[in-house]
This record gives sequence, structure tokens and C-alpha cells, in this order.
Amino acid sequence: MKVVIIGNHAAGISAAETLRRGDASCQIVMISTEDTPPYSRCLIPMLVSGEKSLREILYRPATFYDDMNIETMFGVEAIRILVKEKAVLLSDGRQIGYDFLIIANGGTPSLPRIPGIENEGVFGFRGLDDAQRIIEYCENVEVVGVLGGGLVGLKAAVALNKRGKKVKVIVGSPNVLSQIIGPHEAGIYERYLSELGIEIMMRTNPAAVLGDGQVEGVESTEGLKIPCQMVVVGKGVDANRALVHDTGIKTEYGVVVDDHCRTSVPDVYAAGDIAQSRDDVRARLWMNSLWPFAVEEGRVAAENVLGWDTTLRPRTSMNSFTVGELCLITCGLTGAREEIEGAEEITTTGPGKNDGRRFVVKDNRLVGFALVGDVRHAGVLTSLVTRGVDVSGIKDEIITGRYSFSTILPLVRDNPGKFTAPEYHEVLGSF
Repeated sequence: MKVVIIGNHAAGISAAETLRRGDASCQIVMISTEDTPPYSRCLIPMLVSGEKSLREILYRPATFYDDMNIETMFGVEAIRILVKEKAVLLSDGRQIGYDFLIIANGGTPSLPRIPGIENEGVFGFRGLDDAQRIIEYCENVEVVGVLGGGLVGLKAAVALNKRGKKVKVIVGSPNVLSQIIGPHEAGIYERYLSELGIEIMMRTNPAAVLGDGQVEGVESTEGLKIPCQMVVVGKGVDANRALVHDTGIKTEYGVVVDDHCRTSVPDVYAAGDIAQSRDDVRARLWMNSLWPFAVEEGRVAAENVLGWDTTLRPRTSMNSFTVGELCLITCGLTGAREEIEGAEEITTTGPGKNDGRRFVVKDNRLVGFALVGDVRHAGVLTSLVTRGVDVSGIKDEIITGRYSFSTILPLVRDNPGKFTAPEYHEVLGSF
């Protein structure tokens, strides 16, 4: 059996390791535009800030591919899937045949289509190449403009702030993190970031990057000129769908997969940031790009290639972000990104000045939450969200944070179909 994996990050590595554990003799071919050992994209901000070295963000040794008997084709791009031929066309003209294919090629930073975006000194913030070029370029930079106040933009801002740069975050929306939290929780983060010396410029939309070939500033649609010598774009990621265009593989925002990570074409699977999979809370397909999900999808895809009939566990949107001692965890529908008809949204503050919570309840179910500051028991809340458990009997305890082992145990016992044995221990073990 020959399995080709496109991509060598969380989903691809997970798939390769699962295949090798399940079949010592299968042929595994891994294709990637990058030519590096497996590294953690989650730690890219710490590489840029100087808190970690390249060696410290590797999560597998340089000998990984040889140790696992994986054939690598690195430094080359998979540009087309030839479904009829069961082959992958590479950018150098070669065709690589497969018995099974796992697409795990992730996404690419989304750059705004504005004048000057091609100037020297404009960077995305996603991969190792981005990080290394930012580190090299920013040596002679005093002020950095960061486009976007989402998770990617704020991670870039904090990393460059720690590197000693003056950072201005240019945000089109009324508050930071507007896709995952409301103004109440965002205000805590905005105050905290300001105390670090990061300037947040709300309701400011970039119209152009200034400079004759090299960044000199950003001009907003409102006519404001913001001087800076470098621009980092943190405005989201587009799934790398081009290689499946006109192949019969169904796509929406990403490559659509079922609970087995199968695409609409036989023997082709997808996993990681390219995959659009089930969201249990939304009851629809959704792009939930998260490292643990990518690892799970890679494993599930590989196990189904091996014929094990494995399915994805319950899931929904989740985010985690930490700046200094200030933590943020969100799950499900938080009322920030989409209207939730018939839902009750409850916000609370304290006991500390940086503690805030938002809970969204609909039809007696906790469908989402956001915790800032005190994030204890987020795992318990996540389990209640993803499993659609009726929480009417303990709603007040959840909102006030007074729940305990004895509070949650009856819910687990009364819903045996929604909690398997390992999940039972996972939920209760977080107390």
C-alpha cells in the first residue's frame, strides 16, 4: 500500500505516525514546500520574540523521517491532484502515484489587496520562513504596523513588543478579537495590551502600504498616515484549495470531509487547516483550525486508510491565547461572530480586574463561553458544550463558577450516550 501525504505539520505528521504504527511495511511519501524537521507553528511567536530558538520549537528530531521510514519530497509544491490517474502533480513536473492520498497542506496568510502590499518589509505570520525573515528584517526597524486584531495579529504584536519594537495594531472592527469575544471581554485585553505599550488603533482600515518599494507606513481609508518601517499581516488564513480545483473533490471554505475525514472522492482524505469538518454545536460543516483538531484528523484519516473505521469526536470552535499572565479560552458560539436566535448571553466580571466571563445558553444547553483571566475548568465547560448536555439544573453554578465534582457528576451519569469512558475520566479529572 502506498500512501501520499501532502503537508508535514500537525495533521500530516500525525497521519504518518499512525500509518507507521498500524502498518510497518506500507510506503509513505510526504510532500511539502518546506524542507525542515517538524516544528510547532503554535510556537512561532516565541521564536520571533526571542524566547525560544529554532531547536526548541521542533517537536520531532531531524532524524524523524528516516526513523519512520518515510520518503520525503521537500522543497516542492503539490499543484494538482489527478484523480483519474490517482497521482499528484508536482511543481517540478513529476507525477507521484498513490493508493491513498491524505491532503494536509494547510493554509496561506490572507493578504489584503491594497497598493504597496508587495513592498519589501511586508510579512505574513504563519510559518518558519515568515518568522526567520521577520527576525532578520526587524533588526533596523523601530515601529511595526500589524494589520488585524485577531489572534494571529495580536500574537505577532506581542512577540514584536517583547523583541523591543514599538507596535501599532491597526484594527478595522470596534474591538480586538471581534470574531471570538464581545466588547466586554475584549476591553480587558485592550487595557492589558496598552499597559504593555502596544498601541491599538480601532476602527482603522488599511487602504495602502506607503513607501517606494520599501515600507514607510500605512495609510488608512480614513486618510490617516501611520509611520512604520515594517508591516505584519495577521488577518486570517485561506485554505490551500487550488490543487483540488475541478477534481470533483467537494470544497466550500476548505475541503469538505465526513466524520471519517473522507473527501467526496474515493481514497482521498483531508485533515488539518485545509479540512472543513463537522461542528457539533453549529450542526454544520465549519473551519475549526486548531492544533489538537489537526492531530486528531490526521490520525482519523490514517486509521481509516488502514481500515479501522474511526470517527471524529464531538467538536466545535475553540481558541486559547495567553499574553503574560492573562489567559483567554473560548469555545462554541460566543455571540461575537454570529447571531444566536433565542439565546441568553450572560457576562460577569471579577473577582480580579482582568477576570471576565461570557456564557451563551440556548434551549437549556450551554452552547458557548469565553473566559478571560481565570480559565479554570475550561475543559469541563467544553465537554458540556460539545455534548449538548441539558445544564438547566446547574446553570447558576456555571455562571458564578461555583460548580464542582459533585455538581457535574450527575450530568455525566445521566447522559451515558454522550460521554464514553475515556471522556468521563477526562471531564471529571480536570477538577
